[in-house]
Amino acid sequence: MVFLAKSAPLYGVHGTLYGLNDNGQVHALAQPEHSLPFGHPNMPTMLASQLIRRLTSYRIVDLDELQRELTLAVLAA
Repeated sequence: MVFLAKSAPLYGVHGTLYGLNDNGQVHALAQPEHSLPFGHPNMPTMLASQLIRRLTSYRIVDLDELQRELTLAVLAA
């Protein structure tokens, strides 16, 4: 199964939140299980490990259908 996206805008990031300890040293505070959307107040302290996209317009196709469509596209080019 393949998600064929027509629209997939960037949503936010997944990663680790950092802060300062009592000695003023930078350390990891948390690794949220959920993604942090762009514009979130904690974004400046996040070290991102993954960009997250939101699939807003897509259709589901199986691999055979995808292969057929790709082959037709190559032949038409």
